[in-house]
Amino acid sequence: MMILGHLTVATAAFLVYVDVVTSGQWGLTLDVAIGWLLTMVGSLLPDLDHPDSTLGKRFKFISYPISALFGHRGITHSLIAVAGVSYAAYTFQSVVISWLAMGYLLHLFGGLFNTFRCAFALPFSKKLSRFNNC
Repeated sequence: MMILGHLTVATAAFLVYVDVVTSGQWGLTLDVAIGWLLTMVGSLLPDLDHPDSTLGKRFKFISYPISALFGHRGITHSLIAVAGVSYAAYTFQSVVISWLAMGYLLHLFGGLFNTFRCAFALPFSKKLSRFNNC
């Protein structure tokens, strides 16, 4: 999935989430705007493993080592990575990291509609990974 697809899925899910949580009584406040922006950044984070991705081009010093170690659609496109970001949000009690984690998870969810394969269940099961997309 390309950047526009990931951002669209993340935006739609974010709007549904905010609408449900606020029972439809929300407006465009600074908190909502910051949450949306952080969710958008989080939805791009898994592609740091590819030097030609939107974030990879801007952070090559991070992208190249991750790409060399894990390849594209490897560990960064797995639930273990989502668990790591979520654990950081819990440990630091950070709303900022929570929004990033939500975006990260939405990247993987959006990838389910893609034809490319990834290691969704790494490192636990490569066999299960073949049946999932990212």
